[in-house]
Amino acid sequence: MSAGNSGHSYDENEDRSSYRRWHDQDPALRKALEQLREAQDRYQAQIALNIIKIIVEHAFEEQTNTEIEDIEEVLRTLDVGDESIRRRRWYDLHETLRSAIQLLHDCPDDLQRQVIPGIADMIENTLDESLKTG
Repeated sequence: MSAGNSGHSYDENEDRSSYRRWHDQDPALRKALEQLREAQDRYQAQIALNIIKIIVEHAFEEQTNTEIEDIEEVLRTLDVGDESIRRRRWYDLHETLRSAIQLLHDCPDDLQRQVIPGIADMIENTLDESLKTG
């Protein structure tokens, strides 16, 4: 997956098939990850853990094809490979956040469709609260 151009501005009317990053295809997820990118590290870590929790809970509730072994395998394989490839995206710098985003990426499409609205809301609400509490 290409890291994309972080300076690219997105037009809501732009053809979604032209997006280079998988998470840009969903407007809510794209907006949430843009907000998350600007958040302080402590909130990124908190949100990453919550993303993992949401995915795991939904996988069990919906009894999808995502087995716990699949989730564990994704998390195990995150630390292998070329360092320059693994660290090129903004979220790759934080291990837990990288794991959460990769887990979301690797979810079956139906599970992604189920969890993305809740994840987007959770990110927005967490960051709104962080602004209120300073």
